[in-house]
Amino acid sequence: MGASNFSEAELAGESERYAHAVKELKQVYGFDFVSIGLTAFIGAPLKWIYSAGATGERYRRIVLAPGHGIGGIVIKAGKPMMFVDIDAQIDPREYSSYPIVFAEDLHSFCALPLAKGGRVVGALLCAFRTVSDGHESVYMSLVRGLDGRLCDFDVVSSDFIDFRNMAAQGRSERGDGADSGESELSRVIGAQEAERKRISRELHDGIAQEMLGVSFLLNRVEPYLDEPEARSLLAEARENMDRILDDLHNLSVELRPSALDHLGFVPALRSQAAVFERTYGARIDFDGSLSVDRFDRALETQAYRICQEAILNACKYSESDTITVTFEDLDGWLHVSVADGGCGFDVEHPRIKGSGCGLSGMKERAHLIGAELTIESDGAGTTVTLVAPMHAAEGGKGDGE
Repeated sequence: MGASNFSEAELAGESERYAHAVKELKQVYGFDFVSIGLTAFIGAPLKWIYSAGATGERYRRIVLAPGHGIGGIVIKAGKPMMFVDIDAQIDPREYSSYPIVFAEDLHSFCALPLAKGGRVVGALLCAFRTVSDGHESVYMSLVRGLDGRLCDFDVVSSDFIDFRNMAAQGRSERGDGADSGESELSRVIGAQEAERKRISRELHDGIAQEMLGVSFLLNRVEPYLDEPEARSLLAEARENMDRILDDLHNLSVELRPSALDHLGFVPALRSQAAVFERTYGARIDFDGSLSVDRFDRALETQAYRICQEAILNACKYSESDTITVTFEDLDGWLHVSVADGGCGFDVEHPRIKGSGCGLSGMKERAHLIGAELTIESDGAGTTVTLVAPMHAAEGGKGDGE
């Protein structure tokens, strides 16, 4: 149960076979990208290991918990999924968090669960970087050609997850209220921060602590178990508990990192960047230093949110393998920049992705603290720069919201 699905010896023995399989599928069906993702054990995160047609090594650094991303959803549901036109079929506000899509610029894909011994332990992803009416027939040809088997895996190819009816509803609503004033957006931002903080504390101090208590009880049970099957079930329960605690921690950090309240802007941003690295596979480098550890609380909060959004956008949309965050303070002003070497975008007329509130939210946050926010982008990449008046908090602490 809790044991590894794939020992090192097994992986070494099958490695060449899996690598050959993805290359052959790419060649036979004309896919732009093919990958096999595997889990180390039941309930563990999935990693894309064997691929053909990758634009770089970024996909290898993506780690997907069950239920997250294409691989995570396929493993958790145990069902295949297909999108022949991602932009048209996925509501960006609900289904855009598919890291491999952004890492490899995919626009059409089919993902099939891979099973061993009746348990889903991996996923096969076949995709195109273009959109075509003929892609669905190619995917169906793939299903027929595999005939339920790939290497030593059983391939699940029936009962596809139906996302089609969930597509355009949010897209038609996008832009409603776009003309609302800055004061209203400011109030929304303030309310969001308060609610984020409350939920984050509840997750960390409430639910997570309760689950830790359950984890300790599981540890106390072990000496009373004699049957190997019972010990195996206990090990699996521990692994699931550890995974859930990690998910809660990551969610708490994203909502309102405790490091922001207790340590300040830079440590909190580093903590969030580590989560983004594991999720999206991009490397995030930090450069520079500040002369003080803590400064005005409002500045810390808004600067953190602006940089969080800028880094997330770079991870998702830039197609860059490396993102650099630079910061310094000069003559009482905080200077922070987030830069990537990616594909860039039209700053004046950006293509709306996600909720469409990211850029406007960043600008409004900068306005709230009397800061200047500039966004420069071209074919060589994008740089977001924040310059804000900086006031060190008394005693090195910033307790005001």
